[in-house]
Amino acid sequence: MDKYRVFAGIILFGSLWGMLECMLGEVSMGGVPMGAFLGGFVGLGLMVLTRRLYNIRWMQLGMAIVAGMLRFWAPVGTCVICSALAIMAEGLIFEIIFNRPMFDLNRSSFMKSGKTLALVGIIAGFTIYVTGYMFTQIFTPILTTGTFSISNFVNALPIIFGTGFFAAVFGGISLPLAVLAKQLYFNVSTVKREHYYAAAAGITTFCWALVFVFFQF
Repeated sequence: MDKYRVFAGIILFGSLWGMLECMLGEVSMGGVPMGAFLGGFVGLGLMVLTRRLYNIRWMQLGMAIVAGMLRFWAPVGTCVICSALAIMAEGLIFEIIFNRPMFDLNRSSFMKSGKTLALVGIIAGFTIYVTGYMFTQIFTPILTTGTFSISNFVNALPIIFGTGFFAAVFGGISLPLAVLAKQLYFNVSTVKREHYYAAAAGITTFCWALVFVFFQF
């Protein structure tokens, strides 16, 4: 696929992901951690969908970097830097898992069953969210204060693994949905260049402008 088309897709879907992280990050879900929903459903769902549409490895890490940059740029929440780091870490963990031939969403026969997809989604949702959470607990204090407390990290582990349950549930929904829903699939390479780039530029601009207007005024 044209590398410029892929690059535009990275910016487009990364901006969508970042916008949703910014807009929904502080919304209450009645006891369910919003971070688990954003990681297990939104983040994982978008990464799976774009892997299915573009079939390009490491594209999803690029999306996570764009989403993390937008999340860091938006002054919402009590810990902006840790949210941005978590998103980028989630993209890296996704690549480590789904770059394996066994989990190839377009070629692996293992990834054809709805039950298998749900199981993989549960495992991936939990792993991506928990690892991203742990990553922030390590690197946020290092980047902000220059120190790291192992005792604080250990004390946070029960919360991390506990909230990971919700990410696993959302992952079990988002992965099979993104793979099996025919309504979400289209051949990206067949879209006319002028239409593709115009749509990508317009949606990307909308995402960043919406975040800017919402949080700057």
